[in-house]
Amino acid sequence: MQETMERQDDGPDSPPRSLLLATDLSCRCDRALDRAVMLATAWGARLRVLHVLEGDEPEQGPETLPGRSVRALAERQLHAATRDHGIEAEVVVERGSPAEVILRKASELDCDLIVTGIARSGSLARTVLGTTVAHLVHRAPMPVLVVKNRPWRGYQQVVAASDFSNTAAHALQRARSMFPDARMTLAHAYRVPFEGFISRDANEAELLADAQRECAAFLSRLDAPPDALARMECAIRYGTPESVVGTHVWDNDIDLVVMGTHGRSGRFGILMGSTAERLLISLPCDVMVVREPRALPAAIGAAGTSASPRRSGNA
Repeated sequence: MQETMERQDDGPDSPPRSLLLATDLSCRCDRALDRAVMLATAWGARLRVLHVLEGDEPEQGPETLPGRSVRALAERQLHAATRDHGIEAEVVVERGSPAEVILRKASELDCDLIVTGIARSGSLARTVLGTTVAHLVHRAPMPVLVVKNRPWRGYQQVVAASDFSNTAAHALQRARSMFPDARMTLAHAYRVPFEGFISRDANEAELLADAQRECAAFLSRLDAPPDALARMECAIRYGTPESVVGTHVWDNDIDLVVMGTHGRSGRFGILMGSTAERLLISLPCDVMVVREPRALPAAIGAAGTSASPRRSGNA
């Protein structure tokens, strides 16, 4: 699949104006639909619901409902979800490879956010992280929101996984622009390198102090109002990224975790590839992956682009 073209939006301080929900129309994807409707309503954004037909998959609905098309089924679900919400919404049905169609339609429709869910084994979600979702989070130039839970409230508790890099700064600022009223926590993991040979007890205090100084410097470089920075909490813990972020999510009723990817290759940078994918699979909350643009101002997180040689885990 070719690299998706970079797109320009209103900037990191603007909420999305147009959302694309990618769905296989299964019952569990109703969670993603409900979340997309909630977000579109809050932002006054336009909502498109995309269903992709693969190969020879028929356009007709179940045999028990002759004459009912997949489009009609999607439109029925969309109407039920958006009734009385006053948002602009439409259904799009295309045929092709799911990941390629979703990325192409998101670009054509000038969407600022892709929303998807986890569902039955199939084109969109063979597991929690199916082939399509993996392609989306690696390649989409706009943020991708993976919905796992039923949206009984807005995103009130948000964790931004951070390694104090440009990528982390961009992801955090996008999250702030989307959810300005949420309680935002920056989560970072540190470990003693070569722990089998170096005493943790003798080095942990120094490593924690280093991480706290990096965190303070990182926050000072963010383009954010002082009151927003004052409200932001920092969870700096010893351990792996999975354990630090996962434990914080479990212990604090977190609604959403935000992570970043590098813009040039689409690879996960902030959490070192496989770690990010394991978090996407294991976290019990929704996850949003934000791709770093090809070019970011050098002032944003410049000192965080090279990791401290004494820190072996980033989160």
